[in-house]
Amino acid sequence: MSGVAKQGSALGALRHRDFRLIAIGNMVSQLGFWGQYVAVGWTARELTDSDFMVTVAFGAQWLPALFLSSFAGVAADRYDRRTLVMWGNMAMVLPPAVIGVLIMADRISLWSLIGLVLLGGAGQAFTQPATAAFVPALVPPADLHSAVALNSGMTSSTRVIGPAIAGAIIAAWGVAWGFNINAISFFAVSAACVFVRARPVRAERAPTSVRSEMKSGLDYTRRNPAVARLLLLIGFEGFWVMHSALMPMFARDVLHGDASTYGLLSSGPGIGFVIAAVLTTALTSGRQRRAALRWASFGTTASMLLIAGSREVWLTVTALGLFGVCWMTLQTLITTMLVAATDDEYRGRVMGLFTMVAMGVFPINSVLAGLLSDWLTAPGTVYLCAGAVLVFNIVFFTSDSMKIIEQGTEHPPEPATTTSP
Repeated sequence: MSGVAKQGSALGALRHRDFRLIAIGNMVSQLGFWGQYVAVGWTARELTDSDFMVTVAFGAQWLPALFLSSFAGVAADRYDRRTLVMWGNMAMVLPPAVIGVLIMADRISLWSLIGLVLLGGAGQAFTQPATAAFVPALVPPADLHSAVALNSGMTSSTRVIGPAIAGAIIAAWGVAWGFNINAISFFAVSAACVFVRARPVRAERAPTSVRSEMKSGLDYTRRNPAVARLLLLIGFEGFWVMHSALMPMFARDVLHGDASTYGLLSSGPGIGFVIAAVLTTALTSGRQRRAALRWASFGTTASMLLIAGSREVWLTVTALGLFGVCWMTLQTLITTMLVAATDDEYRGRVMGLFTMVAMGVFPINSVLAGLLSDWLTAPGTVYLCAGAVLVFNIVFFTSDSMKIIEQGTEHPPEPATTTSP
């Protein structure tokens, strides 16, 4: 079991060459992602006046996570994770490159945009569990928390400048370059994987069917209440985080701005992400991490209320920054706690479930956000979401959930034995 009984230094993961390579590769790739993030919203907004269809275009990026993450988790536990990450990133080059070409040829349509974004999302969904399970293997157990926090912080720091740069590039060179940058950036992770030293081979297991391994992963989650509670927390709160899909409407219709305004709003959470990376890396005890989990959850609610009520660009950016601090703290801590509570044999499948509930909800809530915004307006939708998260947090944190999480992450059970299918 990969518990974190012994805690290394906050920057301990940086001592390890393989971790540095992968973290830098992820950082470059994430910078490209924010270029596409801005470009998808603005391209969809130019192709349609329907708020609903804009949110559908946004949601297409994460829809495959809802259906593929469980299979991807099994693959991450069956096959070499480095190989999956390397070739998964190579496969993700094609969709944004084709979108860029179609835009430059003036042949792009709303449905071709959605279809190609959906295809790119499939590559992301299949690669994400292997990526999440691979990073902890690059460092010894003592530097586990450092690796998770630093990787999250380094990749998240790109959100500070990524969307703003993307907005400026789109304004100067055209929206196609938001997709072109993303296509190029995937080579960084694949190149890093080439130079990572071979990891120790895991013990061979008797071959079983994909269905059987998916079932054993679900059974393991049910038997591990700490894992189940952590997945419930990130899944429920993530479902009600709808304001990201509504940012094009906030930029144009609420704040009366343009592509540069949208890029600025998109970069707002990144400032908070960097602050969260520093804070979460400095949390060296289980008690500190559990306390941070509480304030991050309630802080998410407060920031959403401020986003909904703001009518000034600077105040909205500030509120988005506060959201970034809280949301990235929540995600990083839950990721670290899941790794601590999960045996390596099941880590890929558990991180596949994490990807499904943390990212797979986005296409559903993006579509719902579009429908609700047509009825309640974009600010009204965010008010509703904040209320739902507040009620959930009160119930979750006044129950025995934190005791269960403490037991599972600081005193993890012995590795579960699998039964023959």
